[in-house]
Amino acid sequence: MRHKGLLAISLILLVATTMRAQFLHQPGDKARDFEGVTVDGREYHLYDSQAERIIICFWAVDCDYCHDFLKALRRNVDLKNDYELVTFALAETPKQVRRKARCMRIHGWHFFDEAGWDSQPFLDYDVTSTPTVILIDKDKNIIGEAYDFDEFELLRRQEKEDRNSETIENK
Repeated sequence: MRHKGLLAISLILLVATTMRAQFLHQPGDKARDFEGVTVDGREYHLYDSQAERIIICFWAVDCDYCHDFLKALRRNVDLKNDYELVTFALAETPKQVRRKARCMRIHGWHFFDEAGWDSQPFLDYDVTSTPTVILIDKDKNIIGEAYDFDEFELLRRQEKEDRNSETIENK
């Protein structure tokens, strides 16, 4: 009997330690504000943005999954008109971030902090893996989060349906 109890506890510990941490910010919560200077020397303040939708992407310059996500984003999302892209990159230097973003032709606001995983935006948004993507509305409320492009597309579709439903209800 004792053996079964130890097995159950071991299984619970295994699941608990391998599961992704629960996202601290839920849809509808206010996004954490931030401001700073991009790797290109431009100043940015989230709460000053006038964009209808903001994509915050946490990525790493050496992450193939991140590159796939960003390339899919570039091909399928209008980053100049419909969405504003803000990225926080894990890299050795800001020059690496600048080069990689230019190489992939990713239009947006790109940030680097040598603190890496311990930088304030990573901590504020409880980021534990890359890519992690947070979608925010014009009022700076979190719409949701995604970890790959398919999840991001589902999030966008759901958000669009919700917006259309609100429009119909308001008529």
